[in-house]
This record gives sequence, structure tokens and C-alpha cells, in this order.
Amino acid sequence: MNHHLIPFAIAKTLFEVAPSFYAKLGIKAVISDLDNTLDAFDVLEPSEPVYQLKKTLDSLGITLYIGSNNSSKRVHHYADLLGVKCVSGLLKPFSWRLQKFLRTENLDPSAVLMVGDQIMTDVKSANGAGVKILLTERLTDRDHCFTWLNRHLEKPLRRRIVGRHLAPDWRELA
Repeated sequence: MNHHLIPFAIAKTLFEVAPSFYAKLGIKAVISDLDNTLDAFDVLEPSEPVYQLKKTLDSLGITLYIGSNNSSKRVHHYADLLGVKCVSGLLKPFSWRLQKFLRTENLDPSAVLMVGDQIMTDVKSANGAGVKILLTERLTDRDHCFTWLNRHLEKPLRRRIVGRHLAPDWRELA
């Protein structure tokens, strides 16, 4: 299997990850996908669990960013309400915009954790940029129509990654 499609670790959701995971890895920044990773694609404002996540990360000295393929209007509105920086139109699976964002924010890739729910976009982009990637399950069964095809194509990959234990559960690294 292509190593660019293998995540660093897996989790059911970002919200279950304990602070010890970030501390052990020396994480200083988390770049999270928005749609079906932080909230459902049709949720326009941050939910309470997202505000709590930001509060927890802030208390650990970890900066939360949003990195999304979605439109500038949607991503910036959500990020502004949450009080975080973001990059929209990231063009995942390509990694050049993510690499540019890392340089712009002066982030050391070895201290960054990216989080996303799709192998074909999030995992491939993060691996291409040299950052750790935590692959989550999608938060809801609702998806944007363009995402449906990726979900369908990546089902066998996800089963293989989990079934063959190609990526550890985050708890194994905490």
C-alpha cells in the first residue's frame, strides 16, 4: 500500500484524544479539517465540543488551526467564531498549500498534528507535507455530494489500515 495513504494514528474522533497524546509527541499545533472532523459539513457555527477542544488545547499551549478544502466564506466564518486562524481552499490531496501555510505560520512540521476524516485528501496531504496525521471517523453520515465518491473509494483502504493494524490507535502512542 502507498505509504502516503497510511495515517500516523487513528481515532474515532478528535474529541476523544487525551492531552497525554499531544504531550508525548511534542505537538505544538493541531491543524484540523472542518467538515465531518470538527463539525458536520452543514453546521455553520462551532459546537460546544469544539469550543471545549479549543479550550483544552489552549491550556496545553497548543494552537488550533483549521485547514479545509471548503470555501473561504464557510471556513473563515467558522474560524472567526472559534477564534482560530485557518486556511481554506487547501486543495488536499496536494500538499503545497499546506506547506506554504506551515511556513507562513512558522510551524515546525515535526511539532504539528493534522487531523482529518478522509484518506484520499487529509492523509495524503499531511504525509506529503511531512506532518503527522490523525485519521478520524466521520462525525455524521451526512456528506457534501462531492465527498461521497472519496468515501466510496476509500472504504477498502480504511478496512485494510484498521484490519492489518497499519496505523496504531492513538491510545497506543499516548
